Amino acid sequence: MHVMEDAHYLELTHPDTGAPVGHGETGDMICTCLFKDDIFPIIRFNSHDVTEELAGASPLGLPFRRIVGFRGRSDNMVKLRGINVYPTAIGALLAAERNDFAGEYVCQVERVGAQDEMTVIVEVRAEHGDSLRREYERVLRARLGVAVNVSFAQPGGLNELTGVERRQKPIRLIDKRKA
Repeated sequence: MHVMEDAHYLELTHPDTGAPVGHGETGDMICTCLFKDDIFPIIRFNSHDVTEELAGASPLGLPFRRIVGFRGRSDNMVKLRGINVYPTAIGALLAAERNDFAGEYVCQVERVGAQDEMTVIVEVRAEHGDSLRREYERVLRARLGVAVNVSFAQPGGLNELTGVERRQKPIRLIDKRKA
């Protein structure tokens, strides 16, 4: 994705501190619209969309900066053992890795002893066994950089938790630490 720098000024900042991040680091997308006559002025709007800037020249030959795309949302970010985890990005990870993934999931975070633990409840179109659970846990650990627990539901089994049938955006994070 190219940043149209003649129309927008883009900053990438650390979700917790607001400090600028370096090339190749993920950060919150903060946009300033450079048009003043055509649309409502937007100055340093924090979209809470997480992305990172791509290094190198554009293969299309355009002179604009490029971003990876959207990695998740920082307002749903959970820090597990020092790693930032974006629950909204887990669906894309699973869809790319597993063909038995039915498309819906929800992450539950709770305090267990002295640390936070995440369980990803996944709708699958397969038999629920320990080997499948371990495979999903392996995939998520490799892609997220931190171990999470996995449990399964039948397709449609998470509708009540995610609100997918009644909300525009499904719920992807249930934070039981605040309960």
